[in-house]
Amino acid sequence: MAHQKIALVTGAGSGIGRATAQLFAERGWFCGLFDVNPKGLEETAALLPEGQRISMVFDVRDRGAWDRAVESFGTVTNRRMHVLFNNAGIGKGGLINEMKQEDIELVLDVNLKGVINGVNAALPLLRETPGARVVNTASVAGVVGAAKMSIYCATKFGVRGLTEALDIEFARYGIRVT
Repeated sequence: MAHQKIALVTGAGSGIGRATAQLFAERGWFCGLFDVNPKGLEETAALLPEGQRISMVFDVRDRGAWDRAVESFGTVTNRRMHVLFNNAGIGKGGLINEMKQEDIELVLDVNLKGVINGVNAALPLLRETPGARVVNTASVAGVVGAAKMSIYCATKFGVRGLTEALDIEFARYGIRVT
């Protein structure tokens, strides 16, 4: 693994996360697969070569879980992380005054706080890896607001603003944030 590129992918149990992990693996990268869904995570892991992945079930909302996940990942990768792909997300919508409070908090916590937790937990490994990158998944919902998607849009606008600010902040470490 000395010269192998290494990525940690959240939301790796399905969709964009799974496809991204597969793409990285096809290009020879070692992948950390992380998701809250054990079945989806197992399915993704089965698509990647043995010895080219580590997987762990965890919830991006839990900062302590992030710390444990990054520590486990760093132990396997000799404390390197070329890419943190903050991809985990949840889409729940509806008229804001009709949404359940727990759904509002879930979307905020997964889509925005999960990204913040990931950046903070991964920063030590990213700083130790020359040319490291953070990629945060946003959406067209982070560019244009839409009815019945106010909370989701707010999180994606937040991810865009966070990403732009962190790209400036982390330039001093040689880390790009996109």
